[in-house]
Amino acid sequence: MIGRISGQYNLDALNGKKSRRNVSYNGNSATESDNANFSSFGTLLAKVNAEIKNIPDVREDVVANFKTQVESGKYNPPLDKLAGALIMAGMLDVAAE
Repeated sequence: MIGRISGQYNLDALNGKKSRRNVSYNGNSATESDNANFSSFGTLLAKVNAEIKNIPDVREDVVANFKTQVESGKYNPPLDKLAGALIMAGMLDVAAE
């Protein structure tokens, strides 16, 4: 594993070993080319990240459902969970006496 890391980051040059760079010759001059290889996991991760960016921050269908319930008076949230969430958010101060 260490050998793979040192070769990947060109640490072999520090130890006097030959560099892993690709060199191609065009006529009399030498040009160096850099290569980037991405793993299939990295490629998949980039695709997933792009898809996540397409997901809206607000789910309009859920908001509309709750809005309808509130307006009709049929929305009854569990008060213990609501109070716990308000306490955790710091919006409700409960002093122990």
